[in-house]
Amino acid sequence: MVASEESPRLQKMWSKKKMRSAPLALVSENIQNRELISRLIRRDLDSRFRGPLLGYSWSIIEPLLLALVYSFVFGIIVGRSDPLYPAIVMIGVIGWSLFSRCMTATTKTLTANASLFQFTKIPKSVFAISSMLTNYLLSCISLFALIPFIYLNELSIGLEYIFLPIYLFLLAITGTTVGLLVAPAAVRIPDIVNIVQFLSRVGFFLSPVMWTYQMLSSKFGTGNYLTLAHLNPVIVPITEMRDIILNQNSEIPDFGYFIFAGIVAFFYLVGTMVFYVKSNKMVVGL
Repeated sequence: MVASEESPRLQKMWSKKKMRSAPLALVSENIQNRELISRLIRRDLDSRFRGPLLGYSWSIIEPLLLALVYSFVFGIIVGRSDPLYPAIVMIGVIGWSLFSRCMTATTKTLTANASLFQFTKIPKSVFAISSMLTNYLLSCISLFALIPFIYLNELSIGLEYIFLPIYLFLLAITGTTVGLLVAPAAVRIPDIVNIVQFLSRVGFFLSPVMWTYQMLSSKFGTGNYLTLAHLNPVIVPITEMRDIILNQNSEIPDFGYFIFAGIVAFFYLVGTMVFYVKSNKMVVGL
């Protein structure tokens, strides 16, 4: 008798993941793929800065020029003559740009890399995290643009400066997890990408870029409007960065920190869960 040959079973490229394991899975799978993430970061940096003559200097020049332009325009409109105002705006530009870029880039993660996901088993979150780390690195470099303002205004540099990269990372991870939350829906509804980009532009004016926390609290006092304002997740980290660099104390109330911590935790937990559960179905159906 001739032995019958069994045909090999086809296996699914993407297995279904449990929702509750998503927050830890995001960390573990990106640690396992850290070499790939490193290569993606180098690719992104080379594509941005290999061509321009000034190279990586643009990561310092861009926020510096933006801050000077915004300060000049806003100074004419409002009549501010504060010598620290350009530095105030620059810190706001760096912080908001990091949050905004991470959010918009992550929103497009699945649609931009759909062809790769259909033929290779690469964790989808790898592209979101590599983009986040690229923008985070560039934002850290951008902080060096503040050195002239620190020197000219004789501001002190202390140990609290070690918290600057921490606040930047919180901005980056919050923007990324917001993007993870809406990325699966953006596959089916491309208009979501445009909506996120529009909200990013509007959020620039609703965030402490050209205005400060002191302006906010003096306008609304300690009422409900101030509480609602803290739902903007960039207010606390940008204000804390300003306080550290400019040797100030904005006196953010305790509830502001609690709201910020709750928002970060919410978007991380819910964003990763939705992304891991919905992303496989969305990409397979493209």
